[in-house]
Amino acid sequence: MLKLLYTNTKAQVQIDGDFSETFDIETGVQQGGIPSLALFNLLFDFIMRKVLAEVGVSGVKLAYGNGDFSHSTREAHENIEILDLIYTDDVVAMCTTAADLEKFIRTFEKVAQECELTMSVKKTCMMSLKQLKEDASRKVIKDQEVNNAKIDITIRNQTVDIVEYFSYLGCFATRDHSQENEIETRITKASGAFNMLRMPIWYRKTVSCEAKMRIFRACILPV
Repeated sequence: MLKLLYTNTKAQVQIDGDFSETFDIETGVQQGGIPSLALFNLLFDFIMRKVLAEVGVSGVKLAYGNGDFSHSTREAHENIEILDLIYTDDVVAMCTTAADLEKFIRTFEKVAQECELTMSVKKTCMMSLKQLKEDASRKVIKDQEVNNAKIDITIRNQTVDIVEYFSYLGCFATRDHSQENEIETRITKASGAFNMLRMPIWYRKTVSCEAKMRIFRACILPV
């Protein structure tokens, strides 16, 4: 059925009421089609599995459950390794060296091209976390940063930008680990969501306080 759905697919472009000549569609999925999301997810899952099989690099290691807000440093923890985060077609790669990151990007570009997809270089960026020097006793030396080798990656004659921060799924990641941008963004979004409901919900006396609290927890707190 899916094969029949995409067999001999044709389309026209409408501009100011006039239609272009009919042309064949040989790539992509139908805009708004019910199976389109599942088909794209299957393709991207195939791409990422192939990338991970070919790239042969390690991700960053995290000690889950060690000294965080919910666990003490004395509790048993689990070491996990994360190489990439994926949400639809948005990918974040986390590598320990610049060479591994370059290998991941070039492998992803190659595999995507093999599947007739093109990585957007303009939407691609790199960021290295700020690392401070340590003395002989492994104490951090304030304001003395480790000099990491610069990385220069060029894809299709376009250079991948190096940034101080980036946003992923609405959350900010910064080079110096600061949270100012993230906090400011969340406050702005929460204020906007709260103010949108000011007249229809908060000022309306016919809506009970219990209902208002439920709406607040459902619509404002998640922001």
